[in-house]
Amino acid sequence: MSDKKQLIKSVFVGVLTSALTEIILMSVFSVLIITSGLLPADITDYIMIAVTAMSVFCGGFICAKINKSSGLVCGLFTALTLFIIITAIGLLQNDVVLTPLSLIRLGAMLLCGCGGGVLGVNQKEKVFIK
Repeated sequence: MSDKKQLIKSVFVGVLTSALTEIILMSVFSVLIITSGLLPADITDYIMIAVTAMSVFCGGFICAKINKSSGLVCGLFTALTLFIIITAIGLLQNDVVLTPLSLIRLGAMLLCGCGGGVLGVNQKEKVFIK
């Protein structure tokens, strides 16, 4: 398989992994926030950015494990793709343009995606997705 096809396939799997991880983590943190009731509304935005960053880290890691090279690029593409998807869904829901919080989310996603990609390439254990 060519390198471009392998990269596209691994980014697709990485984005799916990120999305599933984000859904699970957001559900867990939503239950914790609702049951505790102690968190102010301002902090929830930052908690959701942290959850998104953690999920992109997982997606970049899996993407780089599948691609077996170019971890930085894999993590970057995974983060950018997921950011575009999240931003598009957000813009469809509201008429709000990009805010400074969106730029913070983008920065966190890019850093964590690239970090996950680099760690995924350097991990020695095998992944059995072909």
